[in-house]
Amino acid sequence: MTEPTKRIILWPQDKGGIGKSFVAALVYDYLIEERVRLKCFDLDHANSTFNRLVPEAEFIDTDVDAHKLGALDRIVEATAEADAVIVDNRATGGSKVLAYLDDARLPQLQTALNCALVFVVIATDDKDANSQIAEILDSYATRVRWLVARNLRDSDTLALYAQSNSRKRLLELGAIEVDVPCLAEVTRNRLQEANLTVGRGRTSEKLPLLDRSRCVRFHERMAAEFTKARALLIG
Repeated sequence: MTEPTKRIILWPQDKGGIGKSFVAALVYDYLIEERVRLKCFDLDHANSTFNRLVPEAEFIDTDVDAHKLGALDRIVEATAEADAVIVDNRATGGSKVLAYLDDARLPQLQTALNCALVFVVIATDDKDANSQIAEILDSYATRVRWLVARNLRDSDTLALYAQSNSRKRLLELGAIEVDVPCLAEVTRNRLQEANLTVGRGRTSEKLPLLDRSRCVRFHERMAAEFTKARALLIG
C-alpha cells in the first residue's frame, strides 16, 4: 500500500487552556522552517489565538448545527495546494470536528486522498484533558496517527499522564511523544501581545533582546523535539 504523502494535522481535544494553539504555532514554525507547503485553519472564531499568531490562517466557523459542518470540506480541499494542513481547534469544538470526520468518513479515505490524519493530543496533569485522550483513543485508535505534546508548563513529570492507561495505549499504537518545555512567562506574554510565534519572535524588533534570545533557544529545543516526529508530520 502506498504511503500517503500529505498530512492533515489537527487537535481533537475539547479542553481549553491546555496549550493547543501554542503547540499548533510551534508545529507551524517547525514546518515552515522545513519548507513544507502549508495551509492553516483556525476554528476558534471567538478567541482567534492561532489566527493572531499566524495571520494567514483561514477561519472556519464550527459553532453551527451538525448539518452545516460541510464547511470543513475546505480542510480536505486545501491538500490540493499544500502538503500539510494545520487545523487549530477551539475549546469545546473537538466533538464537532470529530463528528465531521465520521460523517465524511475521512479516516477511511486517507489512502484515496493520499493524506494521513495526524491527531495531536496535549498531555498535561489535568484530569479532564487526560480523560478526553482516553475517549478519543476509544474511537480512533488505529484509524489515525498520533503525536503527543507533553506540556511541561506546570510540571516536569506529568505523573498523571505518565501512569495512565492512555499513555500505554498510545505508545502501543506507535505515538511519538515530544516535550514542550516551559517558556519564560514574560516572553510568552510579550509574544502574545505582539501576535508573534516563537519562530518569528527570534528576529522581531517588537521584542526586547532578551526575549528574542529566549525565542532562539526555545525554537532550537522544539526543532530537536519535532525532528523525532519528522516522518509523522512530513510525508
